[in-house]
Amino acid sequence: MKHLLLACLMLASSLSSASAATPSPRGSQSGVGPNGVLRSGQIPDLDAYTATGEAIKLRELLDGKYTVLTSGCLTCPQFHDTYPEIEAAFADYSTEGVQFYYFYKSLRHPELQGYVEAQNIQERLLQLAELKEKLATQVPWIADTIDDSLRIGLGANSQSVYLISPQGEIFYANARIVRNELRAALNKAVGKPSQTTLAHDLDLPTLGRNPRLLNEDTELGVKRPEGLTIVAIAPAKPEETYYVKLRAEADDALLKTGTGKLFLGFYPDPIHDAHWNNLTPPMQYTLTLPEGVKASPAQAKAKQGPGDSDTLPRQFWVDIEADSPPEAITLTLDYYGCTPDMCMALTHEYTIRLEDQNRGARTYSMNRGNRGNARAGNSQERGNQAVGPRGMNFSQMDSDQDGFVSIEEMVTATKKQRGEDVELSRIQRRFERIDSDGNGKLSEKELEAAPRPNAAQRGGNR
Repeated sequence: MKHLLLACLMLASSLSSASAATPSPRGSQSGVGPNGVLRSGQIPDLDAYTATGEAIKLRELLDGKYTVLTSGCLTCPQFHDTYPEIEAAFADYSTEGVQFYYFYKSLRHPELQGYVEAQNIQERLLQLAELKEKLATQVPWIADTIDDSLRIGLGANSQSVYLISPQGEIFYANARIVRNELRAALNKAVGKPSQTTLAHDLDLPTLGRNPRLLNEDTELGVKRPEGLTIVAIAPAKPEETYYVKLRAEADDALLKTGTGKLFLGFYPDPIHDAHWNNLTPPMQYTLTLPEGVKASPAQAKAKQGPGDSDTLPRQFWVDIEADSPPEAITLTLDYYGCTPDMCMALTHEYTIRLEDQNRGARTYSMNRGNRGNARAGNSQERGNQAVGPRGMNFSQMDSDQDGFVSIEEMVTATKKQRGEDVELSRIQRRFERIDSDGNGKLSEKELEAAPRPNAAQRGGNR
């Protein structure tokens, strides 16, 4: 079996560039692909909204035409980088009778540029409109429901793309936007277009590199280690406007035993142009706990921020102590909700459940590794990071941003760091050692827990 895996790996490595340019035959796509993307069969009867808020069914949107559907969001950097290829395809194939739509989904990286998850469809539509303006898209948009009907039903991530037939069947799908693959599928479906538009011909906006998020202990914030789980929260009145929004994360000990650390972060929502007013009393949270559960601190008040106003998050650690993970914790937030037009005292409530939020999200650029320290041999720093070849961290290795590292991605990362002469058998053996659950892909936690190769092994890997 191992020899067969190695042979497949060598073949995949040698043909990687060719396979990126040629779509898989439709008959070879079976159900859900390795990245969770729905790759074949009839499109489910999923709910969505138009960009103006009208409820629609996805099947109705198809209207008996070939349709390209692509996912994206305000904090999906991979989509921001690759969407020009969809715009270029739209310019060429829309005249051939092909429909194009983006669908706006839940945030891939909450906190990036201050954006936090929408809690009602009105907020999601505001985020959609902001992204549409930022990217100057010509392809029309629809919006996922607030309970993620499209994302879940299609198995979509931050830049998934689907070509759907007039009969409502998936003709082609991929976890990421690949120009040659998509165009080959479109050519097969409707024929070659009368023109060929290149993405750089469109002169679309470039959003630029996202700034690295602050992840350190300050008067207002706390440093978070890698590996926390974003836990489920529910606003008591989701239809209302919460100008400041909660994000909660838990460590493994808390999720498994009931005793551990809970992170609470409070973020002024930029979609409402919200900010803190530092001339008013600072925000305060209060936890209401089930019987037998202790929290320290169960109530806390933020420090005053800089100047008269600011938009920096207020962050806290809470130590939870219980015999088992509590079912639910109620959080009450007292604060002044402020925008350029108003400022008023508000009280909002959330329910926190110690379970994975599971919305295809992860915190962007938080403690993702320090390659300088890794190269210098700082083992204390490296011990807390999901480090791959020569200090390459998980986010860098996970090229399709699906939340896992495949053997092909590890090979690509290793070659990038060490050159083309790496021994594939050594990469395979290391991959198998790290893959503790044997499912053929590496999670961030598996990579964090992996033993680092010693100097002799590193030298032999070249």
